[in-house]
Amino acid sequence: MRSFEDMNPAAVTVVLLLTACITIFCMEPVLLGISLLAGIGYYLMRHGTEHAAFHIGALGVPTLFALLNPLWNQHGVSVLFVINDRAITAEALLYGAVTGIRLAAVLYWFRSFSELMNSEKLFYLFRFLSPKLALVLSMAIRNLALFRQQMRKIQFAQRGLGLYREGHLIDDVRGGLRVFSVLLTWALENGIVTANSMTARGYGTGRRTSYVTYRWRSWDIILLLGALLLGAGAAWAIAAGALTWQYYPTVTPPVHRMGYFAGIAAYTLLALLPLIFEGRGALRWKHLRSGI
Repeated sequence: MRSFEDMNPAAVTVVLLLTACITIFCMEPVLLGISLLAGIGYYLMRHGTEHAAFHIGALGVPTLFALLNPLWNQHGVSVLFVINDRAITAEALLYGAVTGIRLAAVLYWFRSFSELMNSEKLFYLFRFLSPKLALVLSMAIRNLALFRQQMRKIQFAQRGLGLYREGHLIDDVRGGLRVFSVLLTWALENGIVTANSMTARGYGTGRRTSYVTYRWRSWDIILLLGALLLGAGAAWAIAAGALTWQYYPTVTPPVHRMGYFAGIAAYTLLALLPLIFEGRGALRWKHLRSGI
């Protein structure tokens, strides 16, 4: 039984991008809260309690935006208090918090997308549109992890040579510039080696083939069609104004009619698709192990 990660890359991409794009273009707090909770749930399902620093940074964004937005945005009529002749309004506070929730949710969804889509999957997605673009994207994603590993190696080597003094600001700056210089030189040399290797292997002389074949199966089609239908329902609700909130000068929620509830329900199911398929695969695997 395949998990969400093992589904066809095209179906996975449609689910994640639809979920993230609807989050970007909507300011309905209930929808954004569902998006954030679903993104956190899927990330925790895959990684458990790892990457605590990422969680702290992402979840701190709504608080940061809620505190900063009233400092330069004085719109709104509900004045909470005044600081240096600057009114802090409840509307600006709420708008900042909702904006932060939207950004945090997008961070989770794109973090999951970057982890699920390796270079081969990206080439599979873009090979018919533009093979060169597919190659650039796959190499860029590969190099991000490669540069991070190389930077750590350079830092360890610099510390081993005694070129750092702990707690010394000037030495920290010099050390960072030295690491960047070495990393840049290594990247240029690695690019030349890669280009020569591609030329020697005949890149560009014929049609490139993929060593991984992603076949469309019944559950892939179900996932794709379900994501498109649910995404279309949520997008229709946004376009029709059923999910439009007004934050200034007063907070005015949308009228809770059928369009509102239909849009929220459609997006909730869309955001839960990764958890449903991931949980389905995990439960199936657990059942098979229990029968051994």
